[in-house]
Amino acid sequence: MGASHDTVAETIAGWIVSARFPVGSALPIEPEICAELGVSRTTVREALKTLAAKGLVRVKPRTGTRVQPPDCWNLLDPKVVEWRLKAPISPALVSDLVELRLLIEPEAAALAAERRDEADVARLTEAYRRMAAAVDGKGSYIEADLAFHQAIFAAAHNQLLSQLTSAVGAVLRLSFELSVLSMESARAALPDHRAVLDAIAARRPEAARGLLVKIITSARGDIEEGLARAKRQGEAIPA
Repeated sequence: MGASHDTVAETIAGWIVSARFPVGSALPIEPEICAELGVSRTTVREALKTLAAKGLVRVKPRTGTRVQPPDCWNLLDPKVVEWRLKAPISPALVSDLVELRLLIEPEAAALAAERRDEADVARLTEAYRRMAAAVDGKGSYIEADLAFHQAIFAAAHNQLLSQLTSAVGAVLRLSFELSVLSMESARAALPDHRAVLDAIAARRPEAARGLLVKIITSARGDIEEGLARAKRQGEAIPA
């Protein structure tokens, strides 16, 4: 059985994010992709449609399929985030990621502290419990951390912010994947997350806002440390 078009899309996306085919270059023609991947022409066409819908490529008659610049990509799409994680991460992406988090999360936390109900506090408490368990090897820390931050958005009770949760969730997952260097670094982040929970439960918006700034700033430091470590080990980090 041949690969699915989703698998083929992921493979071609890997070619793009790793710069095997740089921005503006043409991908191989369909028969060449079929031959390399051992799949049908229909599968390749469906894969290219997926990539075009996510902005990675542009398909035009006579000029072929060309790689689009990253600012054309749907950067908040969870699959695009997943694909980018498989390639070296640039300092520019890290800066943009941190800026976006600082713009949104501290204010969401302040709103959550003002508007939360008991169900919101229970949801945050459960997510924190899962984070604490995960540092001892029980469950996924990143999934628990993501649930905690998404619970903050939900507690803000802003319908437009709620609509952003899945998109912002992709950004958060990328941030967590880059910043959680070890379970020890995750354990070190627990007190600040507990303090956020307590501030929201106690309806202290200024405290919640400040704690989110602290958490995000700390995450930036961990990401930069990880990038520096990768560079020392000889991995390619784009400028």
